[in-house]
Amino acid sequence: MSAPAPHDNFTLKEEIRAYWSARAESFDLSFGHAIKSDRELKAFQRLIGDSFGLEPLDVLDLACGTGEITRALLSLKHRVTALDFSEAMLERARAKHGKAARFRLGDAEHLLDEDASYDAAITRHLVWTLTDPEAALGEWFRVLRPGGRLLVIDGDWVNRTRWQALVNRFGTWLREKRGAAVHQIDADTHASITKRFYFKDGLSRRQLETMLTAAGFTDIVPADYIQVVREQQRAAPLHDAIRLASSTRFALLARKPADAAVSR
Repeated sequence: MSAPAPHDNFTLKEEIRAYWSARAESFDLSFGHAIKSDRELKAFQRLIGDSFGLEPLDVLDLACGTGEITRALLSLKHRVTALDFSEAMLERARAKHGKAARFRLGDAEHLLDEDASYDAAITRHLVWTLTDPEAALGEWFRVLRPGGRLLVIDGDWVNRTRWQALVNRFGTWLREKRGAAVHQIDADTHASITKRFYFKDGLSRRQLETMLTAAGFTDIVPADYIQVVREQQRAAPLHDAIRLASSTRFALLARKPADAAVSR
């Protein structure tokens, strides 16, 4: 078998794993990643409660990272399976939550779970990085029980309106003027991998709605993620609060039909 081409999906996935593994140590320092206040945690609790209901469920936390969404799920007494592609991220999630959740190393595009394993699934800031979103959404549909719900939190991190561009520049200028610490990323690697993502031109809510429908999901509605962003801004230094407003962020809630076959 010949070696994979330098830019095929296998190589890209390994680059993605290495990049986010390298960021694991400082990942929680950035606003928009870690839950920084009790008010933000309560906003996540409301978002999840409104999406999944108040009864404890079997929930799959896709791309759990350092376990911040896992934290919100556990606080609501859900039974959580937390999956991530990076062992370095999982180490930090395990350190936070111990045996309160089941942590697994795995690929969100190719799950090993049996059909109809979960009542609900949630993911934050994963879809925009997928190499094969159609396969991923098909897998998420498959592992949900009939009537199960999927909450996707994401955004367009590529495109900015003219106003958002001005806001971003001002926030960056203010951060530099204040001499605030910058959590460094490998900008060259970031640029290299993101220009090869499926959503390299940006992810829109409309695109995601269309793909969720094609995967078999119904009852696709916006979820109120803005309440979370407001609390993130409230807790952040002014320059970070400003920059949090410089990208389009959204959440969509979708349902697997109650009469769906167990396996598609």
